[in-house]
Amino acid sequence: MAGRLISAVFGGSQRAKQPDQGLLNSLVAVFDDNNFMKEMVNTHAPDEGDVDVHALFALVENTLKGSTAIVDNVVNPNKASSTPAAIPEFKPAKEGFTPPLSTISEVTCQITCKALDTKNVRETMSSIFHELSSYSLVAKAVVTLSSLGLYYGDFWRLAQIEPSDKLAESMAVLKGLPAITKPVEPQKIQVFGVLNDLIKTTLEMTQCIVEFDHDSKDVPELAKLIDIPSSVYQIIIAVLGCSIQFTALITTTPVDESKGRDLPAFARKVNMIHHSIKRQLEDFKEKKEEIREYQRLQRLFTAPTDNVELIKALFHTKDDPQPLYIGSKKTTDKIEYLRRKNVLLLISDLKLSSHDLSILVKIYNEPKFHENHEILWIPVVDQDSEDLPNVFENLQSQMPWCSTHYPTLINKVAIRIIKEKWHFRNEPIVVVLDPQGKVESQNAMSMIRMWGFNAFPFTDGVVATLWRSRDISWFELLVNDSIAPNVQEAIKSEKLIFLYGGEDTKEVHEVEVHLKKISDDGNSIVAYNVGKIQLFWTRLESCMFSMLQGKADILDPLLQDILKLYTNFKKDGGFALLTKGTRVVINTPLASSSKVLAQYDTWKKQVNVDGKTFDVALKEHHDKVVAPQTCHHFYIPNMVGYVPENVKCPVCPRVMKNIVKFECCHGAH
Repeated sequence: MAGRLISAVFGGSQRAKQPDQGLLNSLVAVFDDNNFMKEMVNTHAPDEGDVDVHALFALVENTLKGSTAIVDNVVNPNKASSTPAAIPEFKPAKEGFTPPLSTISEVTCQITCKALDTKNVRETMSSIFHELSSYSLVAKAVVTLSSLGLYYGDFWRLAQIEPSDKLAESMAVLKGLPAITKPVEPQKIQVFGVLNDLIKTTLEMTQCIVEFDHDSKDVPELAKLIDIPSSVYQIIIAVLGCSIQFTALITTTPVDESKGRDLPAFARKVNMIHHSIKRQLEDFKEKKEEIREYQRLQRLFTAPTDNVELIKALFHTKDDPQPLYIGSKKTTDKIEYLRRKNVLLLISDLKLSSHDLSILVKIYNEPKFHENHEILWIPVVDQDSEDLPNVFENLQSQMPWCSTHYPTLINKVAIRIIKEKWHFRNEPIVVVLDPQGKVESQNAMSMIRMWGFNAFPFTDGVVATLWRSRDISWFELLVNDSIAPNVQEAIKSEKLIFLYGGEDTKEVHEVEVHLKKISDDGNSIVAYNVGKIQLFWTRLESCMFSMLQGKADILDPLLQDILKLYTNFKKDGGFALLTKGTRVVINTPLASSSKVLAQYDTWKKQVNVDGKTFDVALKEHHDKVVAPQTCHHFYIPNMVGYVPENVKCPVCPRVMKNIVKFECCHGAH
């Protein structure tokens, strides 16, 4: 076979078979033939005794890097003479490793003489895949590349012969090497340059899948990021194309200008595939690093040693050793600035409301707060947004506390854990850490909104104590002058207060017509439509969560009143709440209140009869005409993933069903 290989491939005789340049065009078409690819992949039947891929690839890499370096000097002799060529870094061969010599020899014959005999690239591809059927997928590519490396390296090592080596000199002449490297054939030399770059690309493609095959074993969830069967198929096509083109160049004397004309199109296709595989490998490395970082941060979030260690994990401190921006000082500092402090992690997007901001500023300005507490803003933002710098800086300028110097310093993996472990869902949260990094409150935002500095130091224990105070008025906490102007004065004066809101504008209008009639009849009612006021809904949800956070019994009448108001809107599309001062008179769906108010002429006759006041007469009529609901239910906003279990019905002793509902209000509430 060796004699046949020399005569058919390396010999200078014009009677030798000449490679058909159309074979390269045929190979380009084969790249995208999915049916043929599946046919080739289906030959895969690996044995247990496979080749050591890494040991073999190290030898191939040595061979091809050394060979391509020689060709670079041949193609660019002027550059080689002016700039000393970099010596390729050769890896030591693995001790005791024996390459699959017979297979490499057979595949070498397949990609050279047999390819020329058949002039049918599909037949050649089929022969190669059947020859390699017992090898693993990646080994198929490496063995095929080994054959090209042996073929290519054996030829070009003779370009570096010493004048005294007469045997090598004679072999070089027999292989046509002096004729190829003559300056009189610059066109052929340039084609060698294109081919040499293509071989380098094919080597890099193979290196990508070898690296992926090794590194993906411990992350099986990422094993499909690179389509190994398809990549191996494409690499073998690239190797075959390189071999066909190389054979065409070394067996044509004198120069044939047609040789190499199809190489650029083939090279472009291989470069595209290489770019895709390389990008996929980079994506794999990034995701693998994220997994490792995720596992590290999970352990850290579960058992931190101190708050500095935990907070450092939120930042890319390698990018900036002083990632903190201290608003009051307008300076930067290290994370160690927060050591031995209780830290309130304010986690939000860039839509932090001015109301929340103002409450936090008031808290921050309390002298007692500065004794051992600090606030740190962690912005969770889309870092590709064009408006990010301006919006971020504008919001940061309003914060006297600590924040990240730049949004890009926040660790994306840490954000993922924040969302999973602390249930961040775009609504701002405040996670309270003690100096040891222990979480004292997973979300103190609700208690901060409801109680302000009265909830200091913002631990879950404090909020439980606050809600246990039986003289608490949830209505007074819920509705302030920011939501309903002068409502505090109405509360103190024990006036009738009618709070309402609804999605049906017609229904809302009808209620307002009835209220005007009642008011014109001499009854003093202070009415507020709060259905479209975002701050009202924010405080209502904060009130609910704050009570749940304080371990309130779900059947507590105080909590049931709040849940009933929320449920009336969510289920029936509108709510109505009548209070006298802070005492609840009716808490009902908007439609039910409309029905009662519309019948004012009927029940107003009971006012002042037997000492009945207006609110008592209204409630009695309400309880008479509004039928009790067949099913008792209530809604709980899943603000931080808390859903109580095994809840008994407040009406009967049965356990209530828990029905999950997904809802979007398009930002309205």
